[in-house]
Amino acid sequence: MILRSIKLILLFFLIISCEKDDICLEGSANTNRITIGFINSENQDTIAINLKNVRGLNKDSIIHTNITVNKLKLPLNVSSNQTEYVLDYLAQGRSNVITDTLSINYKAIHQYLNRGCGFISNFILNKSSENIDNLEGWIKQVSIAKDSIFNEEKTNLYIHF
Repeated sequence: MILRSIKLILLFFLIISCEKDDICLEGSANTNRITIGFINSENQDTIAINLKNVRGLNKDSIIHTNITVNKLKLPLNVSSNQTEYVLDYLAQGRSNVITDTLSINYKAIHQYLNRGCGFISNFILNKSSENIDNLEGWIKQVSIAKDSIFNEEKTNLYIHF
């Protein structure tokens, strides 16, 4: 009788101690990427450009290859305050690629969602974001349109070329 009572008590505690699975559902918030637009310096129009390659500086993997975009979404490094990208631009009517480096400076704000999803990061851009190789490259100027990156729908940074 005592053994049966102990088994029932253990079974009771086993049942009430179970929690629902903490899974991160699709569509849950995740870390936002920076949205970059492109402006023609001559007429100040936002236009699509041809990029041969987009890769992180000193990284082997290529993020994008052979794309034509008017907005580019790129991830930022959550464990740093700076991310640098090498952008290979292929101008219309030209066969050679012009390479330039974009340095994005920011402050990361980490927010805990839950056990299943973990943390997401939002970013605040610093005014010091720039192109590194401004003498030889194709980027003439970098301007910040919206300094907070809390969603990917708004353009945060414009590259004037």
